[in-house]
Amino acid sequence: MAFLIHTALDWMDSPYATVRATLPSRRTFFEHLRALLQHLPFDDWDLLMRFMQQSLAPNDTDTS
Repeated sequence: MAFLIHTALDWMDSPYATVRATLPSRRTFFEHLRALLQHLPFDDWDLLMRFMQQSLAPNDTDTS
């Protein structure tokens, strides 16, 4: 059942799929998820996924 739900999320939830594609494995995704949820409150899934996307995005700072 869990595999089916995660597969459906990959297909239907683009923020989830983006975060999952950024991380090397599903296990790493759940380790990050567990750590975040232990320390930070999120009102909903979308806010959590946006936070993870922003945190995992490479910095676009100009060093010149």
